[in-house]
Amino acid sequence: MIKTLGCLLILAASTFGGFAYAENFKKRVRQLNELERAVNQLQNEIEYTYTPLPEALRNVSQKCDAPMSLIFKKASEFLYNNEVESVYEAFKKCIDLCETNISKEDMNILMDLSKSLGESDVEGHKKMFSLAKNNLKKRISLAEEAVNKNVKMYRYLGFSLGAMIVIVLI
Repeated sequence: MIKTLGCLLILAASTFGGFAYAENFKKRVRQLNELERAVNQLQNEIEYTYTPLPEALRNVSQKCDAPMSLIFKKASEFLYNNEVESVYEAFKKCIDLCETNISKEDMNILMDLSKSLGESDVEGHKKMFSLAKNNLKKRISLAEEAVNKNVKMYRYLGFSLGAMIVIVLI
């Protein structure tokens, strides 16, 4: 009885672990899509309404979902309170503070964009936003491919690992 219960617990735990690990791939895609939406909103705030950057970042944070909203909100606060020297430094601090499922290469797109924010004219911003959006689209398509390829595998792998442990124990 206890042996059967232990085997079921091992199988359930390993299956849950596989499902949890596979969920990270899906979260990355959702967060990349949210980052793309945030960049589009920031572009609109800067190019069409000519909103000052700290206020534009705050407005974008109110329209985004977590954790992207936290990044833009903290960056806005750092700029409002003059705690940083540049927009790049504000985003660098925010990314270090906020935990996301997005890889470092994905965040480099936002970091590259932040280097030029507030330091060029509207035409320069248009070019940088266009470049950032193109790079984000590429990263999103790569992330979606990873989801299609890996989610099922890690789910089955979790179950298989648990079944293998149970077989060894029996």
